[in-house]
Amino acid sequence: MDTSEIRDTALVSGYIYDGAQNQRFRLIYVDAFAGEGIWRSGVESAYTTDDYGEFYQVHEGSPKIALDIHNRPFDRFVFIEKDPNRCNKLAKMSSEFPDRDIEIKNGDANSEIDTFCSSMGTYDRAVVFLDPFATQVSWNTVSNLAHTEKVDCWILFPLSAISRMMPVSAEPSEVMSEQLDRIFGERSYWHERVYHRQLQQNMFDNEPVNVRTSGSDQIAACYRKRLVDTFKMVAPTSRTFCNSKQSPLFELFFAASNPTGAPKAVKIADHILNNW
Repeated sequence: MDTSEIRDTALVSGYIYDGAQNQRFRLIYVDAFAGEGIWRSGVESAYTTDDYGEFYQVHEGSPKIALDIHNRPFDRFVFIEKDPNRCNKLAKMSSEFPDRDIEIKNGDANSEIDTFCSSMGTYDRAVVFLDPFATQVSWNTVSNLAHTEKVDCWILFPLSAISRMMPVSAEPSEVMSEQLDRIFGERSYWHERVYHRQLQQNMFDNEPVNVRTSGSDQIAACYRKRLVDTFKMVAPTSRTFCNSKQSPLFELFFAASNPTGAPKAVKIADHILNNW
């Protein structure tokens, strides 16, 4: 599946909220980790095919791909990027589209998304992409998007990074646990679903310890359940992206927040995720 198809379909889902196709909503595209706006391979890029496998194809130039949509284009674009140098390159790329309403925000994605949520008007609808390469996205940010009831959200969850934070044969350190609390929202949620008690044999006695099942399926299921409990609907299907060694790196989820538009939006997104 071509990258533009996922954005074209997200565009369609943004227009069907409330079943009022005659109502002119302002449709906004938000890329929370916009980078430079175009993909730069080789020495200029921090990401390689060996490291990120098929994932780099999804991330390739997402802001430019969104800007290149001409069939019912977005009304406004918000590109968020923390790195000032990448922002400058993003601005240069955006200047190629003088007829588009583009806002570039140089700041932390969590803070900028929170501000965006609070600024949405009655007839604003947004497609938001949360596609970090690490664990930058806090649960409060995801929750705020859900509570707008105006957002369709594609979330690229960093499975590999989270797995490294969760030891298999022991509990995470307190430092790691606090980070996981930020990502999942609360400790009881991830701890009770991922870890379980098991007797560990030692020289003197059977000592109970908390362990988790190896692999990342349980972690992905835990985060998906968190989305289901927060958004109006979540696509039944998700997509796992692996590196060249077929180790899971990311899990792509789709979640819709609008009560009326969610069924149609999820149907479209699930079709993408099943046929990509």
